Formats: sequence, structure tokens, C-alpha cells
Amino acid sequence: MLMGRELEQRLMHLPTYTPEICNADAGARLMALNRLSEIYIPSQMTYEIYSKIYLSMIHSLGKKQTTNSIRQRNRNHKGMQGTAYSSILGGSDSFSIIGKSGIGKSTAIAKSIELSGGMEIITLQDPYLNIIPFVNIQCPHDCSIKGLLLSILGQVDMSIGTNYRDAAIKAKASIDILIGMVAQVALNHILLIVVDECQNICHNKNGVNLVSAMTQLINSSGISICFVGLPETENFFQREMHLGRRSIGLSYLESPCDDYFMKFCQMICSYQYVAKPLPVTPEIIETLYQCSNGIIGLVVSLVMEAQQMAVLSGKEELTREAILSAFHTRMKNLHNFISTGTAKGGQASQIPKTKTKAKSITIPEKSQPAGETIIKGTTLKEPVQQSKKENADIIHLLMESDIQVMEVAL
Repeated sequence: MLMGRELEQRLMHLPTYTPEICNADAGARLMALNRLSEIYIPSQMTYEIYSKIYLSMIHSLGKKQTTNSIRQRNRNHKGMQGTAYSSILGGSDSFSIIGKSGIGKSTAIAKSIELSGGMEIITLQDPYLNIIPFVNIQCPHDCSIKGLLLSILGQVDMSIGTNYRDAAIKAKASIDILIGMVAQVALNHILLIVVDECQNICHNKNGVNLVSAMTQLINSSGISICFVGLPETENFFQREMHLGRRSIGLSYLESPCDDYFMKFCQMICSYQYVAKPLPVTPEIIETLYQCSNGIIGLVVSLVMEAQQMAVLSGKEELTREAILSAFHTRMKNLHNFISTGTAKGGQASQIPKTKTKAKSITIPEKSQPAGETIIKGTTLKEPVQQSKKENADIIHLLMESDIQVMEVAL
């Protein structure tokens, strides 16, 4: 189990970057811009998720090949024959990782599992046994118990070359028999099951039944199960005591505008692929926080879209205006999901709006050609021609000119 500086170095990933890329042609720079999505800087959330996953794997591994595990196999076999299931290994081995979309929990889970050896099959010689460190599945949208159990068997078959899923389908196994079968397979071959998209249980009447089935699986196999979902999953688990016990774990919201957020923004903004790279200012970091409300995934998208628009428009600078332009034009669908953020110091920060300074209108003289209304010496014809020539957004060209523009949402 890694800790401290060594853990941080193993989790962090910074792709290669050379300032000379800014001198390349626009096509090469736009292709290289995709590297921003590869940047990963671990946070406190990452360290907590790694510790939780690693310790749960060790806990499950400690139950393999013990006297109680052999007794549990016999109990499970009797349960599959019609006798009621009973637990010897005990439950309380489930936990949850709940957080908003875009904060990086899925990436943290994937990196934690990889660092814990989750990609390598553990082989025991006496007795001969293959153990899969983890199985990752998604909660069915209809909360089908049978669908979830067959997904677990299918993942095991792909990992160690068995035929459990086809055998269960061929035998037309009922849900009770499937639970016993999956419990036996998990007891022999699995350390951790990660069930993603658990918010689906909140929107289906079968959600409680699915959690009950997973609880029975935990009690009959002794393995750990991790429930991963959005914040509404937490509300579901808080309904009853037996559900609340299954949700003991980690819960995260947006990142505050703290040292980690500023460090992340400085790092990602240092990867500039525009022809005129600029230093990262506190104003840019503040704008990123206001436009993302501390959601790291949105910060990455904002910086990528702002640089892409800057390259395509020919401005070639990553400025506050470029970030705001990307926010208001390319991320409109997310505005309703971004609540008011709180900046460092406790002051609320409103979602910024594009500023358009009102300009006075000059009445054209009679000698002016018809169809060309002059506004402070600029005609509508000029921005239109520039937009066609440079394949640029006409709205932004109008905003940069002396023409007053009002953008209305439909």
C-alpha cells in the first residue's frame, strides 16, 4: 500500500509538452490540444478512494481459503438446492463512492484499481485458483437483478476463460439460484465488485429489491461491493437503516476554490497550443471557477474549447474573454446545472455574462447607399464578409465591432 509522496507520483500523469508546439500549423496544434484530457493531478478525494479500494481488496483476500470460506461454500450449495441461504463470513463489506458528475470519481477509481494491481489475475497453486481483483459493472437502467448477476458472470468469464454465464442461461436459472451461483463464483474468484451508475436505483421501483439481492450476495460471498453513483443515490440509501449501512463510504461535491483548484488551473492552462501563449493570471483562474463551479471536468472542457475557438478565429490567445466565449456559446446546455459557486474567502461568485458595451447609433446620411446602415462607421456588410472569409462566428465578430449585439436564448 503506497502512501505520501510516492502515491502522489504514481497517480499523477502529465503528458509531454514543449513550447515549440505553438509555432506549428493550426492543424497540428488542434490535434495536440486533445492531450489536455490526459492531465491528471490527484486530490484528497483520489487518496481516500485509493485507500478504500485497496483495503477492501485486502479484506476480501483475507477471507479466501479459510475454514469459514469452505463452510460458506457448503451453505451456498445447499441454498442453491432449495435450503435458505445463511451467512458465515458476515456482511458489512459494502461501501459507496458518491459524487457529482465531472468531479473525477470514475477516473480516481480506475487509477486506484490499476495501482492496486486490479489488472493482474492472482493465481494460487495449492489449491489451484484464479482470483480476479475486481469486476466493474453498471447498474441496469431497469434495475434487473438477473441482468446484473449475469453481467458479473460474464465479466468473470472474460477474465479467466470460464463459462459460467452461458451455463446459467442454458439452465434457465432463477434469481435465487443465480444469487447462489454468483456467490460461489465471487467467493472463489473475486475480491471487489464495483457497481457504477447506481443512481438508476432511485428511479425504478425495483431499486430496493436490487440492493437487497446485492446484500444477500455480500453475506453469501464475503467479498466487498462498491456502489458508485450521483448525489441522489445517497438520498435513496438514507431511507432505511439496512440501506444506510450499505452506503457507508465517501461522498463528494464540487471542489472549493482552494489551493488544489488553483494548482490544477495553473497546470492545465500552462498547456497552451495557441500561437500567442500568455501567463496564467488570477483573473483567469477566477473565471474558470465561476464558469465551472469547481467541477474539474468542466474546467478541462472550458480550456480546450477556449483554445480551439481562439485558434479557429485567428485570435490565438487564451484570455478571460476566450473562456467566457466558450462558456456562453459551446456550453449552453450546462448553464442550468452550474449553481452559484463560492469563491475563496466565502464570497458568492455569480455565473459571468459576456459584457457588451452599448454604442451610440449614428444616423446615416441620405447619400449613403441603401441597405448599408452605418453604426459608428462600421457596416453590417464588413463583419459578414470577414465571417465568410475566415469561417468565423458572426456573433463574436459583431461583438468585437462597434455594433451593439443582444444575444437572446430561444
